[in-house]
This record gives sequence, structure tokens and C-alpha cells, in this order.
Amino acid sequence: MRNVLLLLILTTFTASAQQTVSQLKAGLQTQPDSAKIRSYLEISQSYTDSQPDSAIDFCALGMKLAEKRNDWHSKALLFLQIGRINALHNHPDLARRFYNEALSVFRNLHDKDGIARAYDELGLLDGQQKNIQSATHDLNQAMRFYRDAHDTLNIIATYHGLGTVYEEKGETEKALTYYLRALVQYEHRKQKPIDYFTLLEKIGHIYSKKGDSRTALHYLEEGVRNSNKSTLRDTEITLLDEEGKVFETDGKMERALHYYKEELSEAKKFNRPAEQAQALINIAGVLKNENAGQSLEDLKKALGIARNIRNPQLEVSIYAAMAGVYQQTKNYKEAMSALEENHRLLDSLLEANTNKDIAVLDSSYKLESSISQIGHLQQVNRKEKFKLDMSYIVLASIVLILILLWLYLRKISRLNRALEASNQVRDTLFSIIGHDLKGPVGNASQIVDLMKTEEFTEAELRSMLAELGKQTTAAFELLNALFEWGSAQLKGVKVSPEDMSTQSFIGKNISLLESQAALKNITISDHTPADAMIFADPNHFDFIIRNLLSNAIKFTFNDGRIDINTQAGNNDEIIFSVKDTGKGISPEQQEAFLKTNLKVSFGTGGEKGSGLGLLLIKEFIQANKGRIWLESKENEGSTFYFSFPLKKG
Repeated sequence: MRNVLLLLILTTFTASAQQTVSQLKAGLQTQPDSAKIRSYLEISQSYTDSQPDSAIDFCALGMKLAEKRNDWHSKALLFLQIGRINALHNHPDLARRFYNEALSVFRNLHDKDGIARAYDELGLLDGQQKNIQSATHDLNQAMRFYRDAHDTLNIIATYHGLGTVYEEKGETEKALTYYLRALVQYEHRKQKPIDYFTLLEKIGHIYSKKGDSRTALHYLEEGVRNSNKSTLRDTEITLLDEEGKVFETDGKMERALHYYKEELSEAKKFNRPAEQAQALINIAGVLKNENAGQSLEDLKKALGIARNIRNPQLEVSIYAAMAGVYQQTKNYKEAMSALEENHRLLDSLLEANTNKDIAVLDSSYKLESSISQIGHLQQVNRKEKFKLDMSYIVLASIVLILILLWLYLRKISRLNRALEASNQVRDTLFSIIGHDLKGPVGNASQIVDLMKTEEFTEAELRSMLAELGKQTTAAFELLNALFEWGSAQLKGVKVSPEDMSTQSFIGKNISLLESQAALKNITISDHTPADAMIFADPNHFDFIIRNLLSNAIKFTFNDGRIDINTQAGNNDEIIFSVKDTGKGISPEQQEAFLKTNLKVSFGTGGEKGSGLGLLLIKEFIQANKGRIWLESKENEGSTFYFSFPLKKG
């Protein structure tokens, strides 16, 4: 709910700012520094949802200017913005750190409005994290400062926030109390802002959940009556949607259909394609039991609209609804097809969100590190000035203090780097678990649920079991890779090298993977000499061969081949190669591999890979003083080369 509220605020801002973002950038060339800081903040706000890493970068530019001008108020506003970006993109710990930085600055400036805004953001963040006691404390603190400043609009916003916190917790009566308090503040205003209609929708939704449809409709209809301006058509459409849901919940399908059709008519009249698609989905849901054919027609129209406006989130909902209708009509082939498209789009969205979240994480850590370094430099400068003011009598003592301080700062800096690396490993692991692992496990669960519903033919069951096998295999491989990679990152790569023969390890792994290769009729040939000896960690060499062979099988076409070879290298090393006749690797993926980025990819049989295995291979080879590189052309195959030192003595 917190992300939804924040996204609503940012979307409202972006709608008005998006037209001027190019003008803001152009104006940066001629503006004074004080105006530039405001422009950087506005550009960052417009990029918060769509390009979060760019949003962080513009905050960093603003922060540099604010440091140069010693403008602490602007720094605090930038801290708040960076916190909002991290809150929206699922990094609550970073968001809290930046909010607290802003709060500290506002307190030093005795800026009551700023203090209230920082408490407001912290309260909403605590509510999102289900920490209700801290959330209510922070929001009440914000309320106190807003009352002192007689800031009515922000008092209303805080009531709204308290209602959201209690609704998140499930305490609907308390939530309703705060929503109604906020609503009363709007009653005496002639001009009703968008937040007024959002409140009416929330109040109507709560009464609907309580089973009080009459009261719910009273508030929703009040919103429809007051939203007759062209600038408020979005709110009218949303309220009509909620009214339809109330009647649908009560089983009054004809009334629900009437409001959904009115919603569709309004969306068409004012050219709101996304709302048109949602109205068609709602209409299809009402009709699916009585007229499945018409329901599918409506869903196909909605799908066309979603594709035209390039809205994959809508497409996901539409394919899920289509699968339900096809399943109801016992058209299981089309149901499976719709579910597969739904899963493909979900994977695509999850990967995009993962990349966004990781980009925000990296940018925020870099900025936090930069701010920390600036703070250290300022501290050193103050010490230097103090040192110049001191007399020569105490010079020896000052030098000694500086040496001790330097040693202390070096120790703290080392500990901070270790903590930062640990936090990055943790956050990256959680991002992968929350997105890449969620996909295959969720897909498997949906397939099992589908298998429980009806009787299926043997061919249909085989198809479902094959898909279930793919999803569970992907989840298992990802868990193994996560364990190995996380262990290596947190504990470090420990190397125990020894003189070892490679032939037995290669033969063992070929035997281990023969059944996997046989499923695709792939031939694996070992051309390495029987007496090949290297100086390396046996466990690492075993892991490298096994994972390179497994990847080669995954990405090689049916009836293909895989060859393992050796050749002499430079500087007392031997070079191994694993060559396949598979789908190859695009130049972009090769670049990602060189930069050690995590990249999800799919094999020739639909097998899913996370990229963690290759990441570990690179770390193991480098730890054993070897090298790794690759050659590949799309649809012609790939060859991975890696070297190890020759046997000692």
C-alpha cells in the first residue's frame, strides 16, 4: 500500500513535469547554482519510477552543488528524495538511513516543516514494514509539527497516512476513523483535490469489505458527483470501477455490469486506454459464467489495447483472466497457452524490476559512500585548520594525535567497506530470491492447481508434468547456485591447490551428465590427454567442469555435440576449452559476462539459468591464478576457454 501511495504521488507529479523535463535540462546551462539544485531535484522526481538509477544520479549532481554552496536545506530535501526512491524500489534500510539523515539536518536547521516531512516519510515506511508502533509515533510527531505550523493540507495527508498504516495492519475500524477525519477537513473546501477522491474510494472499499454496501455506495457516488471536471475524469472512472465491484461482491451482476459499462463509456469518451482495458476485464469477469464467448471477445479487445499502449502489467491480468475462461469451457489447450504467456510476461516484468532494484541499490551505495567521504574530508579540513592555529609547543602532540586518528579512521574505513560489501551481498541475494526464484515456484504452484481442477488426457498430463519439471529444476538449480555464490561472497574463496590429474574429474562429470545430454541426443567427447596435470584446487576444477558442461547441454540444440580440448598456453599454463554447437551468446550477453552482471537466460529446451554458476566459475578460476574468456556466434555455438597453472616440479 505504501508503494501504491508513493507511486500515485509521483505519477501525479510526473504527468505535469514530464513535459518540462527537457526544458529543465536545457535550462541547466544558464541557471545559477541555487536554481540548478532545484532543477536537479525536479528532474530526479520525474525519473523516480521509470529510471530510478538516473533519479539517483541527478540527486548526486544536486548534492555536489549543495556541498559547494554549503546549502544544508537543499541537501536535506535531496536526502528525502533519495529515501523515496529507495522506498519505492524495495530497499527500506537504505530509505530509512537517508530519511534519518534528512531529519538530522532539518533538526539542526530548526526547520519545523522539514522535520514534519521527514517524520511523515519515516512513519509511512514503518507502516510498510508492519512496525505499527513506530509508524504511529512518527506520524503523530509529524502531526504535532504540522499543527504548530497550521499546515492544514499536510495534517490531512498525515491523517491519510495513519489510516493507511492501520489498514495495512488489518485494523479497519481505526483506519476508517482516520480516513473520516481527513475527509471532514475537505468538506469545507470548494475545490476538491485528487486526494479527496482517493479517500472516498478507500472509505467505500472499507465499508464494502465490512458488508455495508449501502454506505460504501453513498461515499462512492459522492465522489462521482463531484468529479465532473475534465481534469478529474480519472477519479470518476476509478470510483465507477469500485462501485461495480461493490455490486459484484453482493452478487448483483446486472448492476455491476451497468457500472462497468459506464466506466468503459467514460474511459472511451476521455481517451483513457488503460481504464478502457480494465473496464473490459471487469465486464468479461461478470459475463464469463453466462456468456463465455462474449467474455473472451472483451478480453481480446482489452489485450489489443494493452499491447497498443505497451502495458505488460495489464497483459498479465488479461492472460490470467483468459486462462480462467478457457478452463471453465474445458478448452485446456488454450488455457495452458494463456498461462504460459502470462508466465512469460511475469518473468519479463520480474527481471525488469530486479534490474531496476539492483541499479537503485548500486547507485545509492555509491552516493552514500561519496557523502561519507565528503564528511571525512570536512573533518580532516577542520583538524588541519585547528593544527595551523596551534602553537609550535604542542606540535609534537598534535602530530601524535593525527597519527592515532589516521589509524583509527583507517580501521573504521576497513570495517565500513566490509559492512557495505556484506549489505550488498544480502540485498542482491534477497532481490534474486524475491524475483527470479518467485517465478518458477509460482509457476509450478499454478500448474499443480490447474491439474487438480479437472480430468485430463494422458497427453495433457505429460505436457503439464514436463512444464512442472522445468520449473522445479530451475528453482533447484537457482537455490544451489545461490548457496554457493552467497557462501563465496560472505566467507571468501578458499583455495587448497595441489598437483592433480584432470582426466578423472572430466570423465566423472561426463558420466554424471550423460542422462541429461541423452534427453537432447547430445554427444560429449573428451579430447584431453590422459596425463594432463595441473596445480589447482580439485573441488574448484570439479565445479568448473561440471557447470560448463551443464551450461553447454542447456544451450545446445538437439543432436548437437560438445567437445572438451586442451592446448598449450603461455607462462607455464595449460588451456582447457568446452565447445558446443548451441544457440550461442549475443554480444550484449558477452559484455554482461565480462562485467560479471547477473543475467537470466533460457536454454534451447526452455531451461532457465540465473548466471550465478558462471559468476562462481570466474571467481574460482581467478582464485586459482587462471584466466577465462569465450568465443561465440549466435546460432553457431560457443567456446569457453580457461587456463590453470601446470603441475609444480
